[in-house]
Amino acid sequence: MLGVLISNFKKILKLPSVVLKHRKAKQGKILKDLVFHDNPYLRAVGEAIQDCLKKEFSREEIKFINLIETRRSYLLRQNKKIKLTDYGAGLPNSKRTKVEMDEGVHSMEKISKIASASKSKFWATILFKIVRKLQPSSCVELGSCVGVSASYQAAALKLNSKGKIVTLEGSEEVATIASETLSNLELSNSSVVIGPFHQTLMEVFKNSDPIDLFFNDGHHDRDAVINYFEKVLPYLSKNAVIVIDDISWSPGMKSAWMEIENDPRVSASINLDSIGIALIQANVGTKEKFVIPL
Repeated sequence: MLGVLISNFKKILKLPSVVLKHRKAKQGKILKDLVFHDNPYLRAVGEAIQDCLKKEFSREEIKFINLIETRRSYLLRQNKKIKLTDYGAGLPNSKRTKVEMDEGVHSMEKISKIASASKSKFWATILFKIVRKLQPSSCVELGSCVGVSASYQAAALKLNSKGKIVTLEGSEEVATIASETLSNLELSNSSVVIGPFHQTLMEVFKNSDPIDLFFNDGHHDRDAVINYFEKVLPYLSKNAVIVIDDISWSPGMKSAWMEIENDPRVSASINLDSIGIALIQANVGTKEKFVIPL
């Protein structure tokens, strides 16, 4: 018996930390609290996370996931260089000025390198399942990259038989690839808007139906994240979800997420370590915070 226990313990030690995190989350009380929550929106997000951790996908869902991952694999093999205009914060230690971010930093990069910045399959399926469970009609994404995360959301909307997504990308040649990705996957419920966010975002908000899901994956700068949060609020539906990527990416992003989750207009928040999910609902009682490191 002791030998079996020691053997199992050694196997656990060899498991990657992310596997251990997922196993702990799957069996944890916090996720169960979400899955059985009285609030249907929190319950939907909980079910989405649980489905991904348990790898529970329908045949139709698996079909779309495989198609998108095939496209991702293709892009990761492309060594052609294209012009990249980066209006974001760069690396965590880049310390770009506001002027640099407004004007964009130009470089020539391989498509494969740009594609490698896309959301991983696991996190993309989290988004996919959130869309499947929440059944949004209007979605907006900041940061198309090569169209992987937008494809996951658009595929979920297509399976829901309702809803559209608008995704914004600052870099023109990258946006072209995103459009090709969505077109190749026959996701006509999606559109790509090209240009720096500070020039295109408000027009997208004004032309959208009340936004049910807003995914910010485009500008990893504290002030920018807070600014876009403030700007989107008047255009949200009565029961909306904001998803913010890379909330632990830098001190600035951690600060932005802390400010957002403590904002009185946020009725509940879910911190998944890599992404943060904020629920915006009126007339909700006590604010709730959930932390599930994944």
